[in-house]
Amino acid sequence: LKDMRSLCLKIISLVLNKYEDHEFSSDLWDRFFSAVKPLVDKFKQEAASSEKPSSLLSCFLAMSANNKLVALLYRKESLVPDIFSIISVNSASEAVIYCVLKFVENLLSLDNEFNDEDNSAQRVLLSNIKVLMDSMCCLFGSDNAIKRYISSICLSSLNFSCQIN
Repeated sequence: LKDMRSLCLKIISLVLNKYEDHEFSSDLWDRFFSAVKPLVDKFKQEAASSEKPSSLLSCFLAMSANNKLVALLYRKESLVPDIFSIISVNSASEAVIYCVLKFVENLLSLDNEFNDEDNSAQRVLLSNIKVLMDSMCCLFGSDNAIKRYISSICLSSLNFSCQIN
């Protein structure tokens, strides 16, 4: 069952990435969040202890890149802080950290792209900025040189991205 659930979540993230302009019904999202509630409740611990990003994290990554779906990240109050704080966990793999940093980059890109409109990405970022900054400080202070290198590369990319926009 776990493998089947993981495959379903991978398919959902692929659909979200491929059909990003499609208007998905609110009923779909009600069912989605109802179905993944037990996974979201233990999300941080499982994401931080796995070698590769989970299928659920891939879904949230797809949502973070889509202006129509970013507001869904508010469905559970602790979801975004949990995602941000994964990077401060010492046992988090480089692949998972990279995915979380890509999540942040997606939000920043949306914020730059839609800065004059109703900006859900900006609200997600600003309401969780303390957790993000605390987690980034932990990552930079890590004993793991690879993790520090990944974070510096991602930050350079983010800085370049912000300067362009």
